[in-house]
Amino acid sequence: MAGTGQDRGLYLLDGHNLALPQGTGIATYARGLAAAVAADGFRPGVIFGAGPGRPTAPGRLGGALRLARRLGGQASIAWQGGTLAVTPADGPQAGLPPGTLRLNARDAQGRAHLHLRTRHRLLPLRLPAGLNPVAMHWTFPTPLAVPGVPNIYSVLDLIPMVLPETTLTDQAQHARMLRLIAGQAAHIVTISEWSRADIIRLLGVDPARVTNTWLGVAPDPAALALPPDALAARLRDFALAPQGYFLFYAAIEPRKNLRRLIEAFLATDIASPLIIAGGKAWLWQAELAALAGRADTPDGRVRLLGHLPRADLMALVRGARAVCFPSLYEGFGLPAVEAMALGAPVLTSTASCMPEIVGDAALCVEPRCVGALAAGLLALDRDARLRARLAAAGPLRAAFFSPARYAARLAALHEKLGLRAD
Repeated sequence: MAGTGQDRGLYLLDGHNLALPQGTGIATYARGLAAAVAADGFRPGVIFGAGPGRPTAPGRLGGALRLARRLGGQASIAWQGGTLAVTPADGPQAGLPPGTLRLNARDAQGRAHLHLRTRHRLLPLRLPAGLNPVAMHWTFPTPLAVPGVPNIYSVLDLIPMVLPETTLTDQAQHARMLRLIAGQAAHIVTISEWSRADIIRLLGVDPARVTNTWLGVAPDPAALALPPDALAARLRDFALAPQGYFLFYAAIEPRKNLRRLIEAFLATDIASPLIIAGGKAWLWQAELAALAGRADTPDGRVRLLGHLPRADLMALVRGARAVCFPSLYEGFGLPAVEAMALGAPVLTSTASCMPEIVGDAALCVEPRCVGALAAGLLALDRDARLRARLAAAGPLRAAFFSPARYAARLAALHEKLGLRAD
């Protein structure tokens, strides 16, 4: 399966999420995947999807829906040969391994979703002549494929199928895409045993065709290196002190369960504030309804900081009295592992994969019960020994998900699939 000439050992990944302005958890996953691919001896290549003169990719569905409206919903879409051309692209991409090949497929996501909507098929990508990769690895479910090479799809979770009320996804369209992927993928990769079981059960995939590699998570080096006085100075910029606040960080949307966390926090007498770091995503209004004017003041019990630069965010994580991540459903739960890696006590959920991810290194509570959330918050606020135990256990548990261990798991999958770098 190896390529020849200058593309020997070329291993392609999609770059849609890497190009989004604020990034996503999938962008973090894609960068880790690229690093692991390079560690296994392959040369990574990334296919972006920007339009002409646009440095970032369009929204996953926006371009497709706009084009569908202009065509009046007709199915007569005519691209050359029914494929989308991939062309070389210039310029560095921060966070990718040196020597990563850059490619572009114009408006790939928009065109692919339109193709799926009108033709009910995955859209083939046409690579430049002479480019022969060993594999194409899609970092999230997408209605694209590269003919003639193994197409590996990462399906990190089945949230639109399991909790449809928490998303704005077109359920029928998404299910159609997942079933096409399940039938055509050379292999499906996921990131927890919980997600693997969902994929097997809900998509009917042969267990031999689904592999859990977990994720690769390293403690943020800049936050880890901050001495106590520098950390305290950084936190003073937010009018905070070390271990003087609880922290929630994630996009504000229903699945993250912020509404119940706020209700639980306001039901306690905890003096330390609850700090919320994250942008407003879909259906965010109901998640913040419990505040009713009680937020956004420096001395308020709940403060909204919005989306923060990663350096500031990781400093907040390291200095938190506890990090709260009571999600209703996760494929992996990256914020909880990031917090554990930095030695922050974690309050998380008994739902989906979270107990298997955190083990005994976090406090897990029933996420739909406001009383249980309040009890967990009070326990972490009042019990210094509990906080100390979780702070010590967190880095040990997070080490199971180290980038080196992730690279080894991915290398084992490549060997299983017969993918070689030479």
